[in-house]
Amino acid sequence: MPTHLLRLTLAFLFAIPGLLIASPAAACACGAIASNDAAAQVNRETAIVSKTGNRETIDMRLSMRSVRSDAALIVPTPTPATVSAGDGALFDDYEKISAPRTETRRHWWSRSTDDDGATAGARAPASAAGAADPQVVARVRLGPLDITTLTGDDLDGLRKWLSDNGYQLKPAVISALAPYVAERWSFVAIALTSPTALSGPLDPIRMEFDTDQLVYPMRMSAAATGTQTVDLYVLADHRQDRTDADTARQQVRTLYSGRLADGRHLTTVRTTVTAPQSISSDFVFATAADDSPYRRVVYTDSDVTIAGMMAGPFLLVVGVIVLVVVVAGVAVAVGRRRIDG
Repeated sequence: MPTHLLRLTLAFLFAIPGLLIASPAAACACGAIASNDAAAQVNRETAIVSKTGNRETIDMRLSMRSVRSDAALIVPTPTPATVSAGDGALFDDYEKISAPRTETRRHWWSRSTDDDGATAGARAPASAAGAADPQVVARVRLGPLDITTLTGDDLDGLRKWLSDNGYQLKPAVISALAPYVAERWSFVAIALTSPTALSGPLDPIRMEFDTDQLVYPMRMSAAATGTQTVDLYVLADHRQDRTDADTARQQVRTLYSGRLADGRHLTTVRTTVTAPQSISSDFVFATAADDSPYRRVVYTDSDVTIAGMMAGPFLLVVGVIVLVVVVAGVAVAVGRRRIDG
């Protein structure tokens, strides 16, 4: 499965047998899981989001747990998406670039802690009677994934098409689809075609579509029941900030900000959503006030030892000895003066 459409990969990962997640979820951050496995859930979601002019590209890589082979995923996009395989090596490159710098702080007394201290500046579905079927814009096969791009403004028609084609959507997921349908978004439907469940992370998938805003679909995650964590590598001409209404209600951390060799600016953002039901908007990004660089610093505290002794105790003992010698010397000198006198 291609590297970029992490969300598309979700559908794939849902089929993974050994990936059972403790807390059942009905959706991943960018899309909705469509599976008969009630416990199917995404372990990790990472995506590379970039925009050139009005063309946005999302490379998604997902890791998921499921015990069934009927996994599927529905991903909304503002306009019809072109789907292709992604490049997994890009994720490794951006992960290395965004990695924190490690600094060691030495102390006189025994103490050892790992402190992730970031430097300041981070900144009952309705009846389908009379429903209008969605239009199939494109269809592509990527390994064991059968991917279809759909458009349409009829929720019942979309639900019927998905159901007829083997996508098992729960009521909560259908409800999450409704706002996108009303706004005339398009959908990428990803189905696993392998007769057996898969194990392990899926290859990334790439989705490209036209949009005025740099956006990452998130409203489908309102159907999830567990905490959602999303890592995004955002590439643009300048540093990017989340500007959507949900930003203040979620844990949003900038992990890295810096200019790449190709001239683009990389902003690495981690978002944790502890209450998915509160999600009301997609992730929307806009140019930050400045391009100030930022990199996390992880401090490792350690004790200095001398000849096998703790530096602190050793220096204390030496200090006491020196003090005793000095005092004794002074006392002897005073005694001699008295005798001489």
